[in-house]
Amino acid sequence: MEYTEGTIKHEEIIYPQEYEKAANAYLMTVVAIIAGLPLPIINVLASFGYYLANRRTIYFIRWHCIQSILAQLVMLPFNSFLFWWTVSIIFKNDSIDLRDIERHTYYEHHATVIDIFSSATIYYWIYLSLVLFFNLVEFFSVIYTATQVKKGYNVRWFLIANITDALCAKENRDPYKL
Repeated sequence: MEYTEGTIKHEEIIYPQEYEKAANAYLMTVVAIIAGLPLPIINVLASFGYYLANRRTIYFIRWHCIQSILAQLVMLPFNSFLFWWTVSIIFKNDSIDLRDIERHTYYEHHATVIDIFSSATIYYWIYLSLVLFFNLVEFFSVIYTATQVKKGYNVRWFLIANITDALCAKENRDPYKL
């Protein structure tokens, strides 16, 4: 996902703690993935919350916050579609009739995972594999980007960096900057 990287060629001085803040924008998505794995929107909301907390910081931090949000937004439709497809398979499965089972005896019927996903098509499994692959690529890309940003390199993701450039204002919004 990365196509260029290098040091910041900005006249602005970036302090080491600001590199760490920018790297935390990506680490926020990793933590949110762990916490919000079943619900893909949690990752976007966590990244957006981190951006709101840092919207009055220097350009470098804001730029990386926006890039991490956009990276999550790219994956959101794929993850959401998979999530709702999985939910529909679970609740439309004919082998498990949830209407006839009373709530307290549901777990006594011992429905296995194979029973639940027996009605899943080959298209579901292919789509599941692709989405898992894309999520793994994004997960390791985010970790790589966070480590490089923390070292002071500006990592730009393919296509997302150009959108980030257009969205992020270059004005100095830091009220405490001298």
